[in-house]
Amino acid sequence: MSTPTGLAPLPDADAVASALGSTWALLATTLKTGWAREAAGVHTLVTGVPVPALNGAWVVRNDGDAAEVRAGLADVARDGVPFCLETRPSWREGEVIAAAHGMVADADIPLMAAVGPINASPVDGLSLRDLAADEAPLHCEVAGPAFGAPPDLFAAVITEDVLARGEVRGYVGEVDGEAVVTAMSVTVGDAVGIFNVATLADHRRRGYGAAITARAARDGFLNGASWAWLQSSAVGYGVYERLGFTTLERWPCWVSRV
Repeated sequence: MSTPTGLAPLPDADAVASALGSTWALLATTLKTGWAREAAGVHTLVTGVPVPALNGAWVVRNDGDAAEVRAGLADVARDGVPFCLETRPSWREGEVIAAAHGMVADADIPLMAAVGPINASPVDGLSLRDLAADEAPLHCEVAGPAFGAPPDLFAAVITEDVLARGEVRGYVGEVDGEAVVTAMSVTVGDAVGIFNVATLADHRRRGYGAAITARAARDGFLNGASWAWLQSSAVGYGVYERLGFTTLERWPCWVSRV
């Protein structure tokens, strides 16, 4: 995969998949209701939040062990939370295992990465700043409505303990004193992962999501990361492409019916 002259090369998909698993494990084990384990190329974790994408198994290696996936999903199911299975696209056992657990296929998830610099066009009137740890509720008050979910669901994951971690940063963008956009980042090793980029519906298509994503990536680079990664929603995909993110893989995903 080509990279513009003068820039560091894009990470390979193996490196990004590893960062994804490590980041989810860090978040899950910070939560009082959470746990995580890694074995044989598989990350299994529970946050305790009743959203499928926040519990389950992630196969981060092409040779991930199918027995570990089966055991991990059984452990997650015993916790009584909805869950997901996400796998590398070349891993061929996901469909059979998902069916055995009564899961249904969901949309594939683009795994994207970029190297610096990541810049967005200036946006008049938008003021971006870091969130203090005790401002975790503010992130949830924006992200909840933006994603069509109760803020309480986000509050169970984006807690003060999570925001207090040195690897984690939260952001808010304000216009005339009103919080209109938010995002999170987690820097682990030489990678910064970007999450929960959310803009309130009445304030979309103004460049706010791009601006806050670029800010999170730049801060990650200043804190030692050499590349950024994210898993994109369909809504945000074009924004991330314009910022310079490249799709490395599209991960199959299955979710429980619970």
